[in-house]
Amino acid sequence: MAAGLTDEQLQSSMFKRVLWGVYTTWNTPLTHELKCAAAALTVPEGSVITGRSAAVLRGVPLADFGAPVEVLVPSEQSVLRRRGLRCSSARISEREHSEWGRIGVAGFARAGFDLLKQRGAARAVAHCDALLHAGVLSVEEIAGFLAGRRDHGVRRALSRLPLLDGRAESVPESVLRVELVLGGLHPVPQWEVFDGEDFVARLDLAFPEVLVAVEYDGGWHAAPEQIGRDRARRARLHALGWRVLVVTHDELRGELDALLARICAAVRATGAATA
Repeated sequence: MAAGLTDEQLQSSMFKRVLWGVYTTWNTPLTHELKCAAAALTVPEGSVITGRSAAVLRGVPLADFGAPVEVLVPSEQSVLRRRGLRCSSARISEREHSEWGRIGVAGFARAGFDLLKQRGAARAVAHCDALLHAGVLSVEEIAGFLAGRRDHGVRRALSRLPLLDGRAESVPESVLRVELVLGGLHPVPQWEVFDGEDFVARLDLAFPEVLVAVEYDGGWHAAPEQIGRDRARRARLHALGWRVLVVTHDELRGELDALLARICAAVRATGAATA
């Protein structure tokens, strides 16, 4: 505005909106990092980016442009309610974040805490699992961070520590694992199958005692060359006595009860003991 641009120009094809009141040029890629930079221009000074957004800024790609920027706003400030931002009020000490312009970015332990206390146990744990898988945080580190704290959400976060497992190679795999554990089943992530000394497959989730495998079928599995590899791999597993259950993105996001019932029935049909 100070440079003479008008509202009409900003809303033209020359520019793209990043957040309310913040625009970029039409040819700038829209990334979560850019969205965080836009948030830094609008949130109160002293705010701290946390959760998935902090993970992205620190090199762990947990959010894309469509995800809201997660921000802790100082307790004495009003919480902003704007599309594209997820703000909460909290006190955060200087040792829990580092400076990022006029605001801060949470360290991994603080970001992990803010992830674990979010609603929806499976997704909260899965996002924290991704930090463990990336090697930037351990269960011991986050447990130590939570010890003795009385912040809002600490009890919820502590209750989810036993669910953490960094072996999964994707967030959906972790979501599926946690949902199964909460349903009374205890699969083993990344189970390796051998035919004698020959490596056959690494299974997303396995019940090795009954030879039942659960595989998450992400979008990349639809590539023609991958379809062929998957068929050959699963044929070898079937030959070794494994039953392979494939879970799609739509199933995981849809009727979860029906999905869990299908997996539970397969496991129990082969004599698996539930928790």
